[in-house]
Amino acid sequence: MKKHPRFLSGIIAAALILTLAIPAGAASLVRKTLQVDSGISVYLDDSKLVPTDINGKAVDVFSSNGTTYLPLRALSEALGKNVAWDTATNTAYVSGYAADDKNAEYLQTYFGIAPFSATVSRTDFDAALVKIGGSKTSGTGNLTVAEAVKAVVCAAGMEKLALTYTAPVDVDKVAERLAAYGVTGISDTYAAYVAAALDTDMAMSTYNFSSALDAATADALLMAASDVAGKGRNYLGNASDSDIYAKLQSTWNSFTNFDDEKLSALGAQLVIQGASTGYGLKYDGYNANFLPKYTLQYGHSDITHAVQLIGLLNSEGIDAKVQMEPKVSIYEYMVEWGDPTKVQATPTYELKEIAGGRWLCYAMEYDLKLEFDTTADKEAFNGVIEDYAKKYDNIVDADGKPTVPLLTGSWWQPLYSSTVKMENTSFKLLKDNVIRDGAYSIHPFSLPENVAKTVAVVAKEAPDLKVESSDLYVNAAFYNYITGADHQ
Repeated sequence: MKKHPRFLSGIIAAALILTLAIPAGAASLVRKTLQVDSGISVYLDDSKLVPTDINGKAVDVFSSNGTTYLPLRALSEALGKNVAWDTATNTAYVSGYAADDKNAEYLQTYFGIAPFSATVSRTDFDAALVKIGGSKTSGTGNLTVAEAVKAVVCAAGMEKLALTYTAPVDVDKVAERLAAYGVTGISDTYAAYVAAALDTDMAMSTYNFSSALDAATADALLMAASDVAGKGRNYLGNASDSDIYAKLQSTWNSFTNFDDEKLSALGAQLVIQGASTGYGLKYDGYNANFLPKYTLQYGHSDITHAVQLIGLLNSEGIDAKVQMEPKVSIYEYMVEWGDPTKVQATPTYELKEIAGGRWLCYAMEYDLKLEFDTTADKEAFNGVIEDYAKKYDNIVDADGKPTVPLLTGSWWQPLYSSTVKMENTSFKLLKDNVIRDGAYSIHPFSLPENVAKTVAVVAKEAPDLKVESSDLYVNAAFYNYITGADHQ
Protein backbone atom coordinates (compact mmCIF):
# COMPACT_ATOMS: atom_id res chain seq x y z
CA MET A 1 0.00 0.00 0.00
CA LYS A 2 1.01 3.63 -0.33
CA LYS A 3 3.47 4.87 2.24
CA HIS A 4 2.98 8.57 1.53
CA PRO A 5 -0.81 9.11 1.32
CA ARG A 6 -1.85 12.50 0.02
CA PHE A 7 -5.16 13.16 1.68
CA LEU A 8 -7.72 11.95 4.17
CA SER A 9 -11.34 11.27 3.30
CA GLY A 10 -13.00 14.17 5.10
CA ILE A 11 -11.23 17.05 6.83
CA ILE A 12 -9.20 16.36 9.97
CA ALA A 13 -8.98 19.75 11.62
CA ALA A 14 -7.42 18.65 14.87
CA ALA A 15 -5.58 15.68 16.30
CA LEU A 16 -5.78 14.56 19.90
CA ILE A 17 -2.82 12.83 21.53
CA LEU A 18 -4.93 9.91 22.59
CA THR A 19 -2.34 7.17 22.40
CA LEU A 20 0.57 8.82 24.15
CA ALA A 21 1.23 8.44 27.85
CA ILE A 22 0.04 11.81 29.20
CA PRO A 23 0.20 11.99 33.02
CA ALA A 24 -3.18 12.46 34.62
CA GLY A 25 -1.80 15.01 37.08
CA ALA A 26 -0.08 17.29 34.58
CA ALA A 27 -0.94 20.78 35.82
CA SER A 28 -0.49 22.52 32.50
CA LEU A 29 -3.04 20.40 30.65
CA VAL A 30 -6.54 21.81 30.17
CA ARG A 31 -9.44 19.41 30.51
CA LYS A 32 -12.68 19.99 28.66
CA THR A 33 -15.94 18.05 28.39
CA LEU A 34 -17.03 17.48 24.81
CA GLN A 35 -20.26 16.30 23.24
CA VAL A 36 -19.04 13.88 20.57
CA ASP A 37 -20.24 11.77 17.68
CA SER A 38 -18.41 8.46 17.35
CA GLY A 39 -18.23 5.72 14.76
CA ILE A 40 -16.42 7.86 12.18
CA SER A 41 -14.42 6.13 9.43
CA VAL A 42 -11.22 7.62 7.99
CA TYR A 43 -9.58 6.61 4.71
CA LEU A 44 -6.02 7.35 3.68
CA ASP A 45 -6.29 7.37 -0.10
CA ASP A 46 -7.91 3.99 -0.78
CA SER A 47 -7.22 2.31 2.56
CA LYS A 48 -9.30 2.45 5.72
CA LEU A 49 -7.34 3.61 8.77
CA VAL A 50 -7.92 1.61 11.95
CA PRO A 51 -6.29 3.69 14.74
CA THR A 52 -4.66 1.79 17.59
CA ASP A 53 -2.77 2.79 20.70
CA ILE A 54 0.83 1.90 21.48
CA ASN A 55 -0.30 -1.57 22.62
CA GLY A 56 -2.26 -2.25 19.44
CA LYS A 57 -5.69 -1.68 21.01
CA ALA A 58 -8.26 0.01 18.76
CA VAL A 59 -9.17 3.60 19.67
CA ASP A 60 -12.03 5.81 18.48
CA VAL A 61 -12.18 8.58 15.94
CA PHE A 62 -14.91 11.11 16.80
CA SER A 63 -16.16 14.60 15.95
CA SER A 64 -17.32 17.51 18.08
CA ASN A 65 -18.72 20.86 16.92
CA GLY A 66 -17.66 20.23 13.33
CA THR A 67 -14.11 19.15 14.18
CA THR A 68 -12.88 15.58 13.68
CA TYR A 69 -10.42 14.24 16.26
CA LEU A 70 -7.96 11.50 15.40
CA PRO A 71 -5.20 9.97 17.56
CA LEU A 72 -1.95 11.73 16.73
CA ARG A 73 0.11 8.55 16.88
CA ALA A 74 -2.21 6.73 14.47
CA LEU A 75 -2.21 9.58 11.97
CA SER A 76 1.53 10.19 12.19
CA GLU A 77 2.49 6.55 11.75
CA ALA A 78 0.10 6.21 8.82
CA LEU A 79 1.92 9.13 7.20
CA GLY A 80 5.29 7.51 7.89
CA LYS A 81 6.19 9.82 10.78
CA ASN A 82 7.60 9.08 14.23
CA VAL A 83 6.02 10.39 17.43
CA ALA A 84 7.68 11.13 20.76
CA TRP A 85 6.21 12.55 23.97
CA ASP A 86 8.12 14.76 26.40
CA THR A 87 6.49 14.32 29.82
CA ALA A 88 8.31 17.25 31.39
CA THR A 89 6.96 19.81 28.91
CA ASN A 90 3.74 18.09 27.80
CA THR A 91 4.96 18.27 24.20
CA ALA A 92 4.47 15.88 21.31
CA TYR A 93 7.14 15.65 18.62
CA VAL A 94 6.34 14.38 15.14
CA SER A 95 9.39 13.95 12.94
CA GLY A 96 10.89 12.21 9.95
CA TYR A 97 9.63 9.34 7.87
CA ALA A 98 9.96 5.87 9.27
CA ALA A 99 13.07 4.01 8.22
CA ASP A 100 12.88 2.31 4.85
CA ASP A 101 12.65 -1.44 5.38
CA LYS A 102 14.87 -1.92 2.31
CA ASN A 103 17.85 0.05 3.69
CA ALA A 104 19.92 -3.02 4.53
CA GLU A 105 19.10 -4.61 1.16
CA TYR A 106 20.13 -1.45 -0.67
CA LEU A 107 23.40 -1.07 1.23
CA GLN A 108 24.31 -4.66 0.46
CA THR A 109 23.33 -4.42 -3.23
CA TYR A 110 25.12 -1.18 -4.07
CA PHE A 111 27.92 -0.95 -1.50
CA GLY A 112 28.58 -4.55 -0.51
CA ILE A 113 27.77 -3.84 3.14
CA ALA A 114 26.84 -7.09 4.87
CA PRO A 115 23.89 -7.06 7.32
CA PHE A 116 24.85 -5.90 10.80
CA SER A 117 24.43 -7.85 14.01
CA ALA A 118 21.80 -6.58 16.47
CA THR A 119 24.34 -4.34 18.21
CA VAL A 120 26.73 -2.84 15.67
CA SER A 121 30.44 -3.05 16.42
CA ARG A 122 32.72 -0.11 15.75
CA THR A 123 34.79 -2.26 13.40
CA ASP A 124 31.78 -3.20 11.25
CA PHE A 125 30.44 0.35 11.17
CA ASP A 126 33.85 1.78 10.28
CA ALA A 127 34.11 -0.68 7.39
CA ALA A 128 30.67 0.41 6.17
CA LEU A 129 31.60 4.09 6.42
CA VAL A 130 34.59 3.54 4.19
CA LYS A 131 32.43 1.74 1.60
CA ILE A 132 30.08 4.72 1.28
CA GLY A 133 33.05 7.08 0.96
CA GLY A 134 33.41 8.19 4.57
CA SER A 135 36.15 7.85 7.17
CA LYS A 136 36.42 5.62 10.21
CA THR A 137 35.28 6.88 13.59
CA SER A 138 37.98 8.23 15.88
CA GLY A 139 36.71 6.86 19.19
CA THR A 140 37.24 3.57 20.99
CA GLY A 141 35.02 1.16 22.84
CA ASN A 142 31.27 0.92 22.35
CA LEU A 143 29.82 2.99 19.53
CA THR A 144 26.86 5.22 20.43
CA VAL A 145 24.17 6.54 18.13
CA ALA A 146 25.42 10.12 18.68
CA GLU A 147 28.94 9.21 17.55
CA ALA A 148 27.57 7.35 14.55
CA VAL A 149 25.50 10.42 13.63
CA LYS A 150 28.63 12.58 13.65
CA ALA A 151 30.41 10.06 11.42
CA VAL A 152 27.63 9.94 8.80
CA VAL A 153 27.24 13.73 8.77
CA CYS A 154 30.92 13.90 7.83
CA ALA A 155 30.56 11.05 5.31
CA ALA A 156 27.72 12.96 3.64
CA GLY A 157 29.92 16.02 3.21
CA MET A 158 27.91 18.03 5.73
CA GLU A 159 30.57 18.65 8.41
CA LYS A 160 30.96 22.34 7.60
CA LEU A 161 27.20 22.80 7.84
CA ALA A 162 27.26 21.22 11.29
CA LEU A 163 30.06 23.54 12.40
CA THR A 164 27.99 26.60 11.49
CA TYR A 165 25.68 25.67 14.36
CA THR A 166 28.49 26.73 16.71
CA ALA A 167 29.20 30.06 14.95
CA PRO A 168 29.47 33.07 17.30
CA VAL A 169 26.68 34.91 15.46
CA ASP A 170 24.17 32.57 17.09
CA VAL A 171 25.68 31.04 20.20
CA ASP A 172 22.43 29.28 21.16
CA LYS A 173 21.64 27.69 17.77
CA VAL A 174 22.64 24.15 18.78
CA ALA A 175 20.55 24.31 21.94
CA GLU A 176 17.64 25.90 20.12
CA ARG A 177 17.56 23.31 17.35
CA LEU A 178 17.87 20.34 19.72
CA ALA A 179 15.13 21.80 21.90
CA ALA A 180 12.88 22.15 18.85
CA TYR A 181 13.07 18.38 18.43
CA GLY A 182 12.81 17.62 22.13
CA VAL A 183 16.30 16.09 22.16
CA THR A 184 18.27 16.40 25.38
CA GLY A 185 21.42 15.00 26.95
CA ILE A 186 23.71 15.33 23.91
CA SER A 187 27.34 16.09 24.78
CA ASP A 188 29.07 19.10 23.24
CA THR A 189 31.23 16.74 21.17
CA TYR A 190 28.23 15.60 19.13
CA ALA A 191 25.53 18.25 19.69
CA ALA A 192 26.13 20.30 16.53
CA TYR A 193 26.28 17.18 14.36
CA VAL A 194 23.07 15.78 15.84
CA ALA A 195 21.31 19.12 15.33
CA ALA A 196 22.43 19.28 11.71
CA ALA A 197 21.41 15.66 11.14
CA LEU A 198 17.93 16.36 12.52
CA ASP A 199 17.50 19.44 10.34
CA THR A 200 18.55 17.55 7.21
CA ASP A 201 16.47 14.44 8.03
CA MET A 202 19.57 12.29 8.37
CA ALA A 203 18.49 11.41 11.91
CA MET A 204 15.20 11.27 13.78
CA SER A 205 14.37 12.79 17.14
CA THR A 206 13.08 9.43 18.38
CA TYR A 207 16.61 7.99 18.39
CA ASN A 208 18.18 7.26 21.76
CA PHE A 209 21.43 9.06 21.01
CA SER A 210 23.24 7.79 24.11
CA SER A 211 22.45 4.12 23.46
CA ALA A 212 24.60 1.57 21.64
CA LEU A 213 24.15 1.66 17.86
CA ASP A 214 21.67 -0.96 16.65
CA ALA A 215 21.42 -2.45 13.16
CA ALA A 216 18.25 -0.65 12.00
CA THR A 217 19.60 2.75 13.08
CA ALA A 218 22.97 2.06 11.47
CA ASP A 219 21.26 1.13 8.19
CA ALA A 220 19.11 4.27 8.28
CA LEU A 221 22.07 6.55 9.02
CA LEU A 222 24.28 5.07 6.31
CA MET A 223 21.47 5.21 3.77
CA ALA A 224 20.71 8.83 4.67
CA ALA A 225 24.38 9.78 4.28
CA SER A 226 24.50 8.07 0.89
CA ASP A 227 21.38 9.89 -0.26
CA VAL A 228 22.63 13.31 0.85
CA ALA A 229 25.98 12.66 -0.83
CA GLY A 230 24.23 11.73 -4.09
CA LYS A 231 25.26 8.07 -3.94
CA GLY A 232 21.86 6.52 -3.28
CA ARG A 233 18.71 6.36 -5.35
CA ASN A 234 18.32 9.05 -8.00
CA TYR A 235 14.61 9.68 -8.43
CA LEU A 236 11.84 12.26 -8.62
CA GLY A 237 9.60 10.98 -5.85
CA ASN A 238 6.86 8.45 -5.21
CA ALA A 239 3.93 7.79 -7.50
CA SER A 240 1.69 8.73 -4.57
CA ASP A 241 3.33 12.15 -4.07
CA SER A 242 0.96 14.99 -4.93
CA ASP A 243 3.66 16.86 -6.87
CA ILE A 244 4.92 13.90 -8.92
CA TYR A 245 2.97 14.98 -12.01
CA ALA A 246 4.54 18.44 -12.05
CA LYS A 247 7.97 16.87 -11.53
CA LEU A 248 7.46 14.56 -14.49
CA GLN A 249 6.47 17.48 -16.72
CA SER A 250 9.37 19.62 -15.52
CA THR A 251 11.88 16.82 -15.99
CA TRP A 252 10.65 16.04 -19.49
CA ASN A 253 10.84 19.72 -20.43
CA SER A 254 14.44 19.85 -19.22
CA PHE A 255 15.58 17.08 -21.58
CA THR A 256 17.57 18.11 -24.61
CA ASN A 257 18.96 16.00 -27.40
CA PHE A 258 22.27 14.41 -26.59
CA ASP A 259 24.49 12.26 -28.68
CA ASP A 260 27.60 10.16 -28.81
CA GLU A 261 28.53 10.07 -32.49
CA LYS A 262 30.56 6.91 -32.18
CA LEU A 263 27.78 4.97 -30.45
CA SER A 264 25.06 6.35 -32.71
CA ALA A 265 26.89 5.27 -35.85
CA LEU A 266 27.51 1.86 -34.34
CA GLY A 267 23.87 1.47 -33.27
CA ALA A 268 22.61 2.26 -36.76
CA GLN A 269 24.94 -0.38 -38.19
CA LEU A 270 23.60 -2.95 -35.73
CA VAL A 271 20.10 -2.38 -37.13
CA ILE A 272 21.16 -2.20 -40.79
CA GLN A 273 23.23 -5.39 -40.53
CA GLY A 274 20.41 -7.27 -38.80
CA ALA A 275 22.05 -7.71 -35.40
CA SER A 276 19.31 -5.76 -33.64
CA THR A 277 15.94 -4.14 -34.33
CA GLY A 278 16.95 -0.99 -32.46
CA TYR A 279 18.74 0.54 -29.51
CA GLY A 280 18.53 3.28 -26.91
CA LEU A 281 21.30 5.81 -26.28
CA LYS A 282 21.52 6.74 -22.59
CA TYR A 283 23.59 8.86 -20.21
CA ASP A 284 24.71 7.48 -16.85
CA GLY A 285 23.93 10.69 -14.97
CA TYR A 286 20.20 9.89 -15.02
CA ASN A 287 20.51 6.34 -13.64
CA ALA A 288 17.91 5.66 -10.95
CA ASN A 289 20.05 3.20 -8.96
CA PHE A 290 16.98 1.28 -7.84
CA LEU A 291 16.83 -2.20 -6.33
CA PRO A 292 16.45 -4.61 -9.30
CA LYS A 293 14.24 -7.03 -7.38
CA TYR A 294 11.44 -4.46 -7.15
CA THR A 295 12.09 -2.50 -10.35
CA LEU A 296 10.59 -2.36 -13.84
CA GLN A 297 11.67 -0.13 -16.70
CA TYR A 298 8.89 1.25 -18.91
CA GLY A 299 9.79 2.96 -22.20
CA HIS A 300 7.71 5.53 -24.07
CA SER A 301 7.89 8.85 -25.95
CA ASP A 302 4.76 10.74 -24.83
CA ILE A 303 4.94 12.72 -21.57
CA THR A 304 1.15 12.77 -21.27
CA HIS A 305 1.25 8.97 -21.32
CA ALA A 306 3.74 8.98 -18.40
CA VAL A 307 1.62 11.37 -16.35
CA GLN A 308 -1.50 9.32 -16.96
CA LEU A 309 0.34 6.09 -16.16
CA ILE A 310 1.32 7.37 -12.72
CA GLY A 311 -2.29 8.40 -12.12
CA LEU A 312 -3.34 4.92 -13.21
CA LEU A 313 -1.01 3.33 -10.67
CA ASN A 314 -2.50 5.49 -7.94
CA SER A 315 -6.02 4.48 -8.97
CA GLU A 316 -4.96 0.84 -8.66
CA GLY A 317 -3.43 1.33 -5.20
CA ILE A 318 0.10 0.66 -6.46
CA ASP A 319 2.95 2.86 -5.22
CA ALA A 320 6.48 3.08 -6.57
CA LYS A 321 9.53 5.30 -6.55
CA VAL A 322 9.71 7.08 -9.90
CA GLN A 323 12.62 8.19 -12.07
CA MET A 324 12.49 9.44 -15.65
CA GLU A 325 15.62 8.67 -17.68
CA PRO A 326 15.94 10.24 -21.15
CA LYS A 327 17.03 8.18 -24.11
CA VAL A 328 17.42 8.67 -27.83
CA SER A 329 15.90 5.63 -29.52
CA ILE A 330 16.69 4.33 -32.98
CA TYR A 331 14.63 1.34 -34.01
CA GLU A 332 13.18 -0.23 -37.08
CA TYR A 333 9.79 1.13 -38.04
CA MET A 334 7.34 -1.61 -39.02
CA VAL A 335 5.22 -0.79 -42.09
CA GLU A 336 2.13 -2.35 -40.48
CA TRP A 337 2.18 0.59 -38.05
CA GLY A 338 1.22 2.87 -40.95
CA ASP A 339 2.57 4.28 -44.22
CA PRO A 340 6.04 5.62 -43.29
CA THR A 341 5.96 8.21 -46.08
CA LYS A 342 3.00 9.90 -44.43
CA VAL A 343 4.50 10.15 -40.94
CA GLN A 344 5.08 13.81 -40.03
CA ALA A 345 8.54 14.61 -38.70
CA THR A 346 8.86 16.60 -35.45
CA PRO A 347 11.85 17.90 -33.47
CA THR A 348 11.74 14.68 -31.43
CA TYR A 349 10.53 12.12 -33.99
CA GLU A 350 11.75 11.35 -37.51
CA LEU A 351 11.78 8.42 -39.95
CA LYS A 352 14.73 7.72 -42.24
CA GLU A 353 14.72 5.20 -45.08
CA ILE A 354 17.55 2.70 -45.32
CA ALA A 355 18.49 -0.04 -47.80
CA GLY A 356 15.86 -2.57 -48.83
CA GLY A 357 12.85 -0.31 -48.34
CA ARG A 358 13.29 -0.41 -44.56
CA TRP A 359 12.91 2.54 -42.23
CA LEU A 360 14.59 3.65 -39.03
CA CYS A 361 12.78 5.73 -36.44
CA TYR A 362 14.76 8.36 -34.49
CA ALA A 363 12.93 9.46 -31.36
CA MET A 364 13.56 11.34 -28.15
CA GLU A 365 12.00 9.08 -25.54
CA TYR A 366 12.22 8.21 -21.88
CA ASP A 367 12.48 5.21 -19.60
CA LEU A 368 10.34 5.37 -16.50
CA LYS A 369 12.10 3.45 -13.75
CA LEU A 370 9.62 2.20 -11.16
CA GLU A 371 10.79 0.66 -7.89
CA PHE A 372 7.63 -0.85 -6.41
CA ASP A 373 6.97 -1.26 -2.72
CA THR A 374 6.58 -5.01 -3.14
CA THR A 375 7.30 -7.68 -5.73
CA ALA A 376 3.54 -8.35 -5.82
CA ASP A 377 2.96 -4.78 -7.04
CA LYS A 378 5.70 -5.25 -9.61
CA GLU A 379 3.99 -8.40 -10.91
CA ALA A 380 0.61 -6.61 -10.98
CA PHE A 381 1.94 -3.93 -13.35
CA ASN A 382 1.60 -6.18 -16.40
CA GLY A 383 -2.13 -6.60 -15.87
CA VAL A 384 -2.60 -2.85 -15.46
CA ILE A 385 -0.93 -2.17 -18.82
CA GLU A 386 -2.83 -4.97 -20.56
CA ASP A 387 -6.14 -3.52 -19.36
CA TYR A 388 -5.55 0.19 -19.83
CA ALA A 389 -2.49 0.95 -21.98
CA LYS A 390 -2.17 -1.58 -24.80
CA LYS A 391 -3.83 -1.86 -28.19
CA TYR A 392 -5.28 -5.13 -29.48
CA ASP A 393 -6.95 -5.91 -32.80
CA ASN A 394 -10.25 -6.65 -31.10
CA ILE A 395 -10.43 -3.24 -29.38
CA VAL A 396 -9.52 -0.92 -32.26
CA ASP A 397 -11.40 0.26 -35.34
CA ALA A 398 -10.24 0.07 -38.96
CA ASP A 399 -8.03 3.13 -38.44
CA GLY A 400 -6.30 1.59 -35.41
CA LYS A 401 -8.08 3.85 -32.94
CA PRO A 402 -9.09 2.19 -29.63
CA THR A 403 -12.78 1.44 -29.21
CA VAL A 404 -12.34 1.15 -25.42
CA PRO A 405 -10.76 3.78 -23.13
CA LEU A 406 -6.95 3.54 -23.10
CA LEU A 407 -4.25 5.90 -21.91
CA THR A 408 -3.11 8.59 -24.35
CA GLY A 409 -0.47 7.23 -26.71
CA SER A 410 -1.04 3.57 -25.91
CA TRP A 411 1.05 1.29 -28.13
CA TRP A 412 0.53 -2.05 -29.83
CA GLN A 413 3.88 -3.20 -28.48
CA PRO A 414 4.72 -1.38 -25.25
CA LEU A 415 8.09 -2.14 -23.70
CA TYR A 416 8.62 -2.86 -20.03
CA SER A 417 11.31 -5.05 -18.61
CA SER A 418 12.99 -6.42 -15.52
CA THR A 419 16.59 -7.44 -14.98
CA VAL A 420 15.30 -10.04 -12.51
CA LYS A 421 13.21 -13.01 -13.62
CA MET A 422 9.47 -12.47 -13.25
CA GLU A 423 6.98 -14.93 -11.81
CA ASN A 424 4.70 -14.14 -14.76
CA THR A 425 5.78 -16.65 -17.39
CA SER A 426 4.58 -14.41 -20.24
CA PHE A 427 7.78 -12.41 -19.74
CA LYS A 428 10.48 -13.71 -22.05
CA LEU A 429 14.25 -13.61 -21.82
CA LEU A 430 16.22 -11.24 -24.04
CA LYS A 431 19.75 -9.94 -23.78
CA ASP A 432 20.62 -6.30 -23.15
CA ASN A 433 23.87 -5.91 -25.08
CA VAL A 434 25.32 -2.84 -23.39
CA ILE A 435 28.06 -1.00 -25.26
CA ARG A 436 29.73 1.90 -23.43
CA ASP A 437 31.71 4.92 -24.50
CA GLY A 438 32.54 6.86 -21.34
CA ALA A 439 29.34 7.98 -19.58
CA TYR A 440 27.20 7.11 -22.61
CA SER A 441 25.88 3.69 -23.54
CA ILE A 442 23.67 2.05 -26.13
CA HIS A 443 21.40 -0.89 -25.41
CA PRO A 444 20.59 -3.03 -28.45
CA PHE A 445 18.37 -5.90 -27.34
CA SER A 446 18.57 -9.34 -28.92
CA LEU A 447 17.52 -12.92 -28.50
CA PRO A 448 20.10 -14.87 -26.45
CA GLU A 449 21.17 -16.83 -29.52
CA ASN A 450 21.82 -13.61 -31.45
CA VAL A 451 24.31 -12.00 -29.05
CA ALA A 452 27.12 -13.22 -31.30
CA LYS A 453 25.75 -11.09 -34.15
CA THR A 454 26.03 -7.97 -32.00
CA VAL A 455 29.54 -8.91 -30.92
CA ALA A 456 30.57 -9.46 -34.54
CA VAL A 457 29.26 -6.08 -35.72
CA VAL A 458 30.93 -4.28 -32.83
CA ALA A 459 34.23 -6.08 -33.52
CA LYS A 460 34.01 -4.96 -37.14
CA GLU A 461 32.71 -1.40 -36.75
CA ALA A 462 34.17 -0.36 -33.37
CA PRO A 463 36.83 -2.88 -32.27
CA ASP A 464 37.91 -0.72 -29.31
CA LEU A 465 34.47 -1.11 -27.67
CA LYS A 466 33.13 -4.11 -25.77
CA VAL A 467 29.74 -5.77 -25.47
CA GLU A 468 28.47 -6.49 -21.95
CA SER A 469 25.42 -8.78 -22.20
CA SER A 470 22.98 -9.12 -19.33
CA ASP A 471 19.59 -10.78 -18.86
CA LEU A 472 16.43 -8.79 -19.54
CA TYR A 473 12.92 -10.16 -19.06
CA VAL A 474 10.43 -8.36 -21.32
CA ASN A 475 6.66 -8.36 -21.75
CA ALA A 476 5.14 -10.60 -24.40
CA ALA A 477 4.19 -7.85 -26.86
CA PHE A 478 7.71 -6.46 -27.07
CA TYR A 479 9.12 -9.96 -27.38
CA ASN A 480 6.79 -10.41 -30.38
CA TYR A 481 8.26 -7.24 -31.86
CA ILE A 482 11.82 -8.48 -31.41
CA THR A 483 11.04 -11.84 -32.99
CA GLY A 484 8.69 -10.42 -35.62
CA ALA A 485 6.05 -12.93 -34.54
CA ASP A 486 3.18 -10.47 -34.20
CA HIS A 487 2.37 -6.76 -34.12
CA GLN A 488 0.48 -6.95 -30.84
